[in-house]
Amino acid sequence: MKIFEGVNEAVSFEKVTKRFGNTIAVNNVDLRINRGEIFGLIGPNGAGKSTIMKMISTLLTPTFGEVRVFGQDLYKNKQTLRKYISLVSDYSVLEEDLTPYENLKLFATVADVENAEEKIDNFLLSFDLDKHERKLTKNLSSGNKQKLNIARALLKSPEILLLDEPTNAIDVESSRFIRRFILNENITKGTTIIISSHYLWEIEQLATSVGIIVDGKIVIKDSIDKLYDKFDTKINIFELTIKKEDYQNILEKVKALPNVTAIKPVSDEKIIVETKDPNFSIHGSEVHQTKLKPTLEDIYSYIVENSNNLGID
Repeated sequence: MKIFEGVNEAVSFEKVTKRFGNTIAVNNVDLRINRGEIFGLIGPNGAGKSTIMKMISTLLTPTFGEVRVFGQDLYKNKQTLRKYISLVSDYSVLEEDLTPYENLKLFATVADVENAEEKIDNFLLSFDLDKHERKLTKNLSSGNKQKLNIARALLKSPEILLLDEPTNAIDVESSRFIRRFILNENITKGTTIIISSHYLWEIEQLATSVGIIVDGKIVIKDSIDKLYDKFDTKINIFELTIKKEDYQNILEKVKALPNVTAIKPVSDEKIIVETKDPNFSIHGSEVHQTKLKPTLEDIYSYIVENSNNLGID
């Protein structure tokens, strides 16, 4: 049976602020993350992403405000609730002079994991680490270290899995494996997953909802689909399909328009144009024009640039 049956919110922040001396890392944040969500937290460096992750994991305490997990005050019930939460940041938490097995065994002992031996064997096999079982962790590739780090976090079968840039600076195949495992963990077990990443396409693939944090404030939080709908009328990106012989003429016309903010020549028959003008149009030549849906990267850039004047409900 699931713990805290009937509680729909996995995590909630009520007017949470975190200061480090005179620096405000998180500023009066209200946030709701539903149970079973894959929530993507994105923002510039220093915006407060890791601080939010560490507050949920109990590594940091808010200066002001309240964090609740499954409806309970996280800090009044820290010892009870933290066993349902796992944080994955970089793999520096691993003991470099232990083998993968020994690292998992050590964590299982400290965390009092039930059926530890069976789980360790399963994770070593599932994460393709069994072939490195006797190798010291310091001799593993960065990708295998991060897989071991995630296996370590999953040993205690967390209800909430926090992933702070889990695929940063690792190889393509390891990144792909980790993304697949994240999705599987969510689909098969209903694990609530909170992930931060600078790879916006990765968040786009994984997340069901997204929060964007700028200067310590969550400026928007919504489902991926609703974000696309909200910004489709604000971000104007057009694909122009043209004849080869008209390419240079059309390119010069586009460059001369006052509201054009970006031009990307794709080929001598296709140009992508970003403009402030929702009624953008090129006349006088045979041009096929299509308005493109914004990507999460487009939306993110727009929000960061206009965070004080979004005009979004």
